[in-house]
Amino acid sequence: MKRICILLSSLILFCGWTGAQSDKLVFNEYEHDFGTIGEKDGTAIFDFIMTNKSNEPVVISRVSATCGCTMPVWSKEPIAPGKTGTITVSYNPLGRVAPFAKTITVYTNQPAPNHLKIKGEVVREKVKIVPEEAYPVAMGNYLLKTKELQFGKVGWKEAKTIRLEVFNNSDVPVTQKILKLPKYVSVDFSPVTIPAKSAATIDVNLNVQDNNFFGNLSDEITIQINDVRQSFPLTVTVLDDFSQWTTSQKANAGKINISASEINFGDFSSGNSRTLKISNSGKSLLNVRAIQSSDPSITVSKTKFGINPGEIAEIKVNVDNKKVQSGLSSTLAIVTDDPNRPVCEIIIAANR
Repeated sequence: MKRICILLSSLILFCGWTGAQSDKLVFNEYEHDFGTIGEKDGTAIFDFIMTNKSNEPVVISRVSATCGCTMPVWSKEPIAPGKTGTITVSYNPLGRVAPFAKTITVYTNQPAPNHLKIKGEVVREKVKIVPEEAYPVAMGNYLLKTKELQFGKVGWKEAKTIRLEVFNNSDVPVTQKILKLPKYVSVDFSPVTIPAKSAATIDVNLNVQDNNFFGNLSDEITIQINDVRQSFPLTVTVLDDFSQWTTSQKANAGKINISASEINFGDFSSGNSRTLKISNSGKSLLNVRAIQSSDPSITVSKTKFGINPGEIAEIKVNVDNKKVQSGLSSTLAIVTDDPNRPVCEIIIAANR
């Protein structure tokens, strides 16, 4: 019981502390986070700006801090209604390596005092960022953490953004401009012109609205950086957006089955064409969205079609053996609207 009383007392004191703030004075911040400060970086300083919302002048009579390491300096003149005053708070980090949180209490001719707070962490030495190490991909003095735009699996009409972090390591500003974009991509530069020795971001936004775009897509965006063109490769696998499907839709969806997980053409003595059977053991139409191979020597008789429940479809898988010099090891990706198995991969092999 005693412990509960102590907790209740603490809560009442806390509520009293926060509720005691004068509503006639409004500050730009009530709590300022200095973040990480190096012990030898010198005094950290922040200005709390207060606005007099009352109908009479406000005079700051006293400002106190919980520690001698925190030194407040404030406006001594009366602050007229609608005008602002400043309380400059400084924190000396020397010899104080540790996290800190200090309270500053502002007393005025208003009935209730105002409580401000500063916090942060003092470290032995701030780690100096070497741009070439933090941004290892170099395009001259235009540095990036990565230039890869691998969106992975994305649902049709699902929006997804990849943020590229860049750094202008030159001594002059750099201006960025889009030269080429796929129609399902937009780009936001922040900022468009990067000051010298400064960081920036590029948001690459993907939203595939065209239902002819299913399966694996490979493309690129081209950016002009001052007078230099740079290309960024982009890959994405577009599927049905199953996150929008109901539990009932998923339970009654089509279900894909394939007759083989590998097709081996051997030395082509039995020809360069094989039959692959795809069946639907589900309860609804199975839509084959795309059948693709990354190897140009592999083609199929059809790439988009529907299979009714209980039906079996056949496709011809062909290999142009004239394009196979020594051997073949690739995959054939079948993309469907089966929510449990939207991508099936079949190994395609051959030898000479």
